[in-house]
Amino acid sequence: MRELPDIGAHFNGDALALARASAGDGGEVAALIAAGADPNAVSPGGLPLAAWPVLTDSPAGAAALLEAGADPNRAVPGAGSVMVWAARAGSPEVLAAFLDHGGDPDTRDPDGIPLLKLAALAGRWANVQLLVERGADVDAHPPGVPGDTVLGYYSAGQFDKAHWLLEHGADPGQRIEDAPVAARIGAQPVVENVYWWPVQAGRFPELARWQQRCQALLAARGLSAPAEPEHLRRLRASAEPGTREPARTLDREIEAAESELGRRLGEP
Repeated sequence: MRELPDIGAHFNGDALALARASAGDGGEVAALIAAGADPNAVSPGGLPLAAWPVLTDSPAGAAALLEAGADPNRAVPGAGSVMVWAARAGSPEVLAAFLDHGGDPDTRDPDGIPLLKLAALAGRWANVQLLVERGADVDAHPPGVPGDTVLGYYSAGQFDKAHWLLEHGADPGQRIEDAPVAARIGAQPVVENVYWWPVQAGRFPELARWQQRCQALLAARGLSAPAEPEHLRRLRASAEPGTREPARTLDREIEAAESELGRRLGEP
């Protein structure tokens, strides 16, 4: 369980009472704000009061605070905005409350990392889906790093999630524009991962099936298998000691897997 900061070390008086109210059902929030408590307060230590219901995983408290005037896009020195906390919320209902009240799904942290990537790095897949569904730029990336998208992150072995992103408009064709090794410039990391990321199909048959489905989507877009990149060749060798057989793109196996998965999911 994540250890919470001592809220009493950040706020006092009315602000402390408001923070504590926002961590519950939010019943006292409106009255405290009407009495003068500031829902947009930021502590000397840099903690926005509106982040407290995020840290305490309190959707009702977050909604009450936002209804009463908290700014979901409140700028916070050194952190970007309150949305940076909301994107990493343990409950998608908390993030939904911020989005429902005008939170910007395309917010970035001070390093230019978009909320989608922050949510992914925090292990919040439901938040990633919510942000995409609420209009976040699915191909957003840090400045100058076009391949570093949320699809790039999930294409490194999490193919069920990569498939969902592909079906929701993510671009798999982004290329590396700058790299220490000149040969990597122009490479398409998502395409490489989808075709060459090593998956032990015997141990993880469902994951292998999702990889094949991703391959089928890329093939339908005219993105065929590139040469196996050296870093994935090394990864394969370390993941499967003694195995030198490279990954193969097998149309018949993909077609059969698609047909079987379609039958199981009730698709035509």
